[in-house]
Amino acid sequence: MSAEINTERMCWLDDITDMSLTISVETAIYSLDTLFRVCYDFTDCCYLFLQPVNKTSVVKVQFARKTSECNLSVIAGEFSNALIDQKVRTQIASETMSIRELIIAQAFAETDLIDRSLSESSSVDDPKGITR
Repeated sequence: MSAEINTERMCWLDDITDMSLTISVETAIYSLDTLFRVCYDFTDCCYLFLQPVNKTSVVKVQFARKTSECNLSVIAGEFSNALIDQKVRTQIASETMSIRELIIAQAFAETDLIDRSLSESSSVDDPKGITR
């Protein structure tokens, strides 16, 4: 996306000039882990500096252009969307952690960790003796 973004509609921008941009990020919404992961993704095109706002859960992220081709208004929009993307990825990773751990454990186990007799038996069989 190389289209110009209307920064007047981006109310979360604190300051934008030709050379720098400052965005406030609420760490009650986006964890510091999420924030740092997203910031890292933008280090190829910008210099970034993070600064906490005293006695609040807000962190100011300051961007400075590395090159003259860097469009900071586009960066602001992409950064904001990347925060949402990373937060959702983190939530999905948390929700699916136990199944991923089981898959990895099964892959490296010398024996089968799952009792296959329960899933491979017929509806007539009673391998655990439940009906007795």
